[in-house]
Amino acid sequence: MTGETQLFNYLRNIIFKEDAGNIEIGELPESLRELGQGLQMLSVWMKEVKQLSSALSEGKLDTALPSVDNPLADPLKALHATMKHITWQAQQISKGDYSQRVDFLGAFSEAFNSMTQQLADREADLEKSRDDALQATELLQKVTDRFGNYVVVIGQKKGEDLYENAAFRTMKKERPLFAEALRIRMQDQMRNPDGADEIWEFYLESSVEFSKEMQIRADGWYFQVETQFVSWAGKDAAVHIIEDISEERMKRKVIENLAYFDALTGLYNRSYIMRELEAWLEGNFSFCLAFIDLDNLKFANDEVGHAEGDQYIRQAASLISEEREERRLARIGGDEFLLMAKDCTERELAEELEAKRNSFLLQSKDEGLIYRKSFSYGIVNVDALGERYRSALLREADRRMYQYKLAHKPKISKRL
Repeated sequence: MTGETQLFNYLRNIIFKEDAGNIEIGELPESLRELGQGLQMLSVWMKEVKQLSSALSEGKLDTALPSVDNPLADPLKALHATMKHITWQAQQISKGDYSQRVDFLGAFSEAFNSMTQQLADREADLEKSRDDALQATELLQKVTDRFGNYVVVIGQKKGEDLYENAAFRTMKKERPLFAEALRIRMQDQMRNPDGADEIWEFYLESSVEFSKEMQIRADGWYFQVETQFVSWAGKDAAVHIIEDISEERMKRKVIENLAYFDALTGLYNRSYIMRELEAWLEGNFSFCLAFIDLDNLKFANDEVGHAEGDQYIRQAASLISEEREERRLARIGGDEFLLMAKDCTERELAEELEAKRNSFLLQSKDEGLIYRKSFSYGIVNVDALGERYRSALLREADRRMYQYKLAHKPKISKRL
């Protein structure tokens, strides 16, 4: 059997079998040995990916994760972390612990809760405005019964207000400047209608004047309007059904940010930092790469609770994080962070992290905890002329971190 045939059969086993076995590199021709070694590494990575995929498909989340230098497993590891996060969230909600929801989900939870509250308020407004709706046209009654949004009817010739539903009247009474701004936009749209009926959107910027009436949203307000041109009490009019979609837009932004940000800490996530690492390597930048791992997080989760564990993670993220253009910090796993810094030497970064670690230890002592909060780290200097392979750099940083942890990890005692 030729060396090429051996390698082809080995590659096929890697793809289709749970365990591809091994291949004797020494039996291969000299020209094929490097390829054989590469396939051996691929075999290890594929086996890890298959094992994690199988575990996730069966809902087994407490499974061993692939090695840190396995690039094929990155998406699955990110999915694993997300599934664990969602599982814990569902468990808390099922217990009725809704107090954790806002803190745990951050901006996404706030957007969702606000949206559900708006739905409840709109249902209440519909009930209050039922009598008014009976006096309006059949079209207005149908629209207002279906939706709980603002409804305004404006005459086409003079721009006079012919009808406002209860929701809009209440808002007009409580926030007259804001209501007037909405009405002006309705009239502007009527002057240049594109068609008989249409659905359109507009943006209302935040204004200092509005601050007297309501909390200012930094990104302003977004509205979707359904406009229908009808005959109302013998007059040509436009019926505007106005929906505030600002929370929806904010929610969409949050979802988009989840592609690159960690929901718990607000830091970058694994997907983003790995892309940045590749970009820095391809750009031949010199920088320091630090692998950071929290100490005793599992103990905090198991013995004190996941709420304490989440607080531990957030505190560590806040302590390590610094707003610098020449730095990138990401949470890449449950207790793992990756820091890239162009603005310091390996020694300077080690001194900085050591100082922050000591500060963390003192903080946990002051809090009177039964364990010490700290982290272990391993730093690799990435020189423009040195090692440029991502997997090798991560593996070396991880190795140095574990050496540090073996020597310095604080022990858990019943009394600090």
